[in-house]
Amino acid sequence: MRTFFAFVLAIIILAMPAMAGSNQPNGAYGYITIDRTTPEKHLATFLAAVDRTELRMMAREWARNFYDSWLYPEISDQETAEIELLKKDVLDSMDLSGLPEWRRESAGLETAFMLWEILKAEGVTKNTAFRKMRDGLWVIPGTYIQVGTIGSGMRMGDVVFTADMVANVPSLYDAIVGTGNTQGFSPYRYFTETPGGLMPPRWAGVSQKLPAFLRWDFGSNTVFQWIIAVLILLAVLAISVAVGNIFRKRGLSWFAEAVTLGLLSLYATTIVIDQAGLSGSGATFMTLVFMTLFYGAMIVCVLIVGEWVGNWLSTGLMKSDKTFDTSIVHLATRIVSAMAALGIVIYGISAAGVPVYGIIAGFGVGGLAVALAAKPTLENILAGVILFLDGSIKVGDTIDSSPLSGTIEDIGMRSTRIRAQDGGLITVTNSELADKVIKNVSRRVTRLDGGSSTSAP
Repeated sequence: MRTFFAFVLAIIILAMPAMAGSNQPNGAYGYITIDRTTPEKHLATFLAAVDRTELRMMAREWARNFYDSWLYPEISDQETAEIELLKKDVLDSMDLSGLPEWRRESAGLETAFMLWEILKAEGVTKNTAFRKMRDGLWVIPGTYIQVGTIGSGMRMGDVVFTADMVANVPSLYDAIVGTGNTQGFSPYRYFTETPGGLMPPRWAGVSQKLPAFLRWDFGSNTVFQWIIAVLILLAVLAISVAVGNIFRKRGLSWFAEAVTLGLLSLYATTIVIDQAGLSGSGATFMTLVFMTLFYGAMIVCVLIVGEWVGNWLSTGLMKSDKTFDTSIVHLATRIVSAMAALGIVIYGISAAGVPVYGIIAGFGVGGLAVALAAKPTLENILAGVILFLDGSIKVGDTIDSSPLSGTIEDIGMRSTRIRAQDGGLITVTNSELADKVIKNVSRRVTRLDGGSSTSAP
């Protein structure tokens, strides 16, 4: 008898979305009419969208439980299209501008489900009235629920849950609903603890058959989800190192390793968030880890390519002019590469949600301290440029400027390397070398009387 009632209940839950869809009015999908012109209509739209999404979740879970299956049932194209519409409607109900762009979909859905459970716990319904606080801002009396109008853009005038409201939802959820609440079906817990996003893929049913300890909560995710995330991270690092070891040349090996690491990091982020279903602070942490690996790999690629370009240009110019000083080419390509790497760092920090441009603008206040800290580095870079422009020395010249005597092997951004007569390598900062009296032995000239003289620029 119990099995019979479970079977009937499963059929009813599966049929409810379809029955609701058969009675939909014009201009709506499902039984939802999209209207955000007033706070009350916005609330009704939001509750209806999440209600219908919850029905889809429950139907999918009941179908798997009834047959005690290791796999979830297939999702039809019509159901997939409806889920995408529901997802868009739920996300459009909130001002997500306070969230990083790369986290808006997953974090927005988490916030929506938490907010829906908060509204249920507070007894809020589609008929609940709002109280106006000021122009463009309303609140539900006796709660912290706030909505406001969008002030600009194509959706100007639409009523949505404010950015401040969105930011406060997690703390309100802990205080009002509680993370330990297990009564009834929780769309938030289902979404965060089941792999695969809003509608789990077929294979995600396997996670429900795992031992209980693998489904324990750990940082808003299950132990099983964390294990998947860590294994993916280790796989990305191992594959990148393996690809790099294929090549013998160090530069080529590093370049191949960096390219592999960057590409795999992008793909791994999608797997961890969309497939493993990592959410909350766990999703933010792992996404930042993979973003760091991606942008770090890009920086390595830029620096290596810059060095290759410098070598290629130097080789070509030396073929056409044997007296051409290739050190200035290397210095120029290194400066360009460093500037490109700095641009990648700034873009990466900005993409992570840090207001980097505001920080840069704030350097105006602490600019003096930064300038003083960078003074030695800037002095060496400028001294290197002056040495090139002055033409007093170049790579291959032999100088005698005690105790710096030997043949110049390289003039870099910060320092100059000199090979001493005894074979030792002397490294001196460009600023120190520029301040010395340099005798360039390679530019010794022969006098008409048969003797010789030297000129030291």
